Amino acid sequence: MNEIQTTDTIAGMPTVFALECQNLSKRFGTIQALEDVSLQVPTGSIFGFLGPNGAGKSTLIRVIAGLIRSDSGHFSIFDRSSDLGYRVRQNMSTLVDRADFYKNLSAFQNMKILGRLTGHDDEDRINGLLELLGLYKRRKDKVKNFSQGMKQRLGLAQALLPDPKLLVLDEPTTGLDPQGMHEIRDFIVKIAAEQKVTIFLSSHLLHEVELICSDIALIFNGKLAAQGSMATMFSEMEHVTVELEVEDSQKTLKFLESSKLVSDVKQLANAISIEVLHGNIPELVREMTARQINFYSLSQRNRLENFFLSQMDKQ
Repeated sequence: MNEIQTTDTIAGMPTVFALECQNLSKRFGTIQALEDVSLQVPTGSIFGFLGPNGAGKSTLIRVIAGLIRSDSGHFSIFDRSSDLGYRVRQNMSTLVDRADFYKNLSAFQNMKILGRLTGHDDEDRINGLLELLGLYKRRKDKVKNFSQGMKQRLGLAQALLPDPKLLVLDEPTTGLDPQGMHEIRDFIVKIAAEQKVTIFLSSHLLHEVELICSDIALIFNGKLAAQGSMATMFSEMEHVTVELEVEDSQKTLKFLESSKLVSDVKQLANAISIEVLHGNIPELVREMTARQINFYSLSQRNRLENFFLSQMDKQ
């Protein structure tokens, strides 16, 4: 088994994880979907669970949601063990795949029906969640007239009805247009902050995860490759990609191509891309300033993509 990179969120202190998996394995015929997967999701985090399609992300979520059983291993939610059966999910809600509804009923009616089934049909709670997800003004409209993004927001509202402490989302932006994806990302951050919910987010969209997640785990071919806080993982990267928007591109290119601090230089349509050691960025900025090279922006790009690809190469 590959060595897994880990990062303690609260070093030296006993931590109650929102979700902790220990040696989970699952096989479907000849396919080993999960192999000895152990991960820890810090309480209060937005945790990105990353991997290519078919890597095992959805299998792990289905095990946690109780839709399938693992062959071995176990998990716990806020120290409540999966040995307790369905009671392990007392503080968890899950949104797997696309949300589905009674399309000829209104958003409020759909929420009310689910609330009655689960014992959470308080109308103030329902209206508050519809307000939180930007649907209150459309609460009386039939769901068949909603866009896919609105349906997904209604699915998030339904998942929040029981007031969970852990919200598990499986590819929540799949099938959405760019505006819908942007809205769902914003609402995920809002939910985490306002509802005090830990969010476990499965995705293969690296840009999406980099924008909103504080912690991540990477899985390839059913095996966990790395996990920890985003900040720590990026700080441990050697070379990073930096893009510069500058006033004089020719002067800047001439300097960068001669600089010993830079390992690769590329002219892009509207910027210059360089590869540089993370620790050399401050010195590079000082040298550019000393040479009166004016730039409008300097930003690291594709950090998660670079880290993801570096981990994939090790498999």
